[in-house]
Amino acid sequence: MKLNNSEESYGLIHQALHWATALLILSLLPMGVYMHELPMQNTAQINDKVWLYSLHKTLGISALTVAVLRIIWAKSQPHPRPLHGGMEGFAASTVHNLLYVAIIAMPVMGWLHHAAAEGFAPIWWPLSQDLPFIPKSVELSNFFKTAHFITGIVLVVSLFLHIAGAVKHVVIDKDDTLSRMVPGVYQETGQLPVEQPKSASPKLVALLAIVVAIAAVFIVDNINTPATKQVETANASSNNAEQAIEGAWVIDYASSELAISVTQLGTPIKGIFSDWSADVVFDPENPENGFITASVGIASLSLGDVSERAISAEFLDAETNPKASFISEDITKTQTGFAAQGIMTLAGVAQDFTIEFTFDETDGKANVSATGKIQRLDFKIGETFADDSSVGRSIDLNIAIDATRP
Repeated sequence: MKLNNSEESYGLIHQALHWATALLILSLLPMGVYMHELPMQNTAQINDKVWLYSLHKTLGISALTVAVLRIIWAKSQPHPRPLHGGMEGFAASTVHNLLYVAIIAMPVMGWLHHAAAEGFAPIWWPLSQDLPFIPKSVELSNFFKTAHFITGIVLVVSLFLHIAGAVKHVVIDKDDTLSRMVPGVYQETGQLPVEQPKSASPKLVALLAIVVAIAAVFIVDNINTPATKQVETANASSNNAEQAIEGAWVIDYASSELAISVTQLGTPIKGIFSDWSADVVFDPENPENGFITASVGIASLSLGDVSERAISAEFLDAETNPKASFISEDITKTQTGFAAQGIMTLAGVAQDFTIEFTFDETDGKANVSATGKIQRLDFKIGETFADDSSVGRSIDLNIAIDATRP
């Protein structure tokens, strides 16, 4: 059996790369759907889901590698002439090129999504979990996640057309198109098939990919979950632009940030609240006369791939308890700065809480850096995960505020 291609048939190397790619794709597509639907109600279920996600990502990198090798090999070899010419040959060429684009684009988008996301399931290949020039960003991660899904739709459509064409050749035409790709089945006759058809232009392939991608965008938009819509609504209706209390510092919300950090499977993940407001009356010379009140829209939390899970009833329960709050009762000076003791209400539970902060003022402009540690079990958050092997029991609160005097 020949290793190289000829104008009549495919060689063993091309056949092996073809079927390896097919096996990986036909495994990854149903795996991606299945793992997404797996529950995460306890530590064992989370570990199982994370393991499957890691397997999916690792096999995805493998599929990308095999696909790239196949394309390189195909470009270095003669392409066997098709058994049919004309429009049928042109259509087959177009579908093949579209399939190549999708096979490369889908795992690339998935890899970029992984690199931009924080935490969750690692790739098992001895590669860096990060990629050059790809920062950790919730927005960027979500963009690549959507692109991964859309290119998946392109792949499914082109794969369906490819398989349908192969079935036609076997059932209707009864020719050797498929047998030429099966090792040891086709025997060369020395008679060349029809002339090569005109290849599909890159512009046509790109146009087809765009059409399928646009259709996929509509699908993505229509399957947004209620929780996702809730976050979008909260972000759009953020009411943190105005100060309500006379004498309070005027906070520049555009340059300020309310963030949390929670450990998931040993990896810290940063979350950002986009809907929050605070009233701060404070004089560093007389801290005891100051006070702080703050309100946070729970549904505005963006916590990477687990945002919807974090605001669900299992954890922060944004539907029942849409707001968290902190009201100070006493502000004192410490060796490193200041401490505000008060009451935090989170997930419907009120607890004593302390926020430590530093305060620097120059020409009427203040920079505040504040921290605190939330023990989630004290607020009955994620009680199913009593140990911290999956979800850390301690949540770090990090606040950066830029403000000016009223």
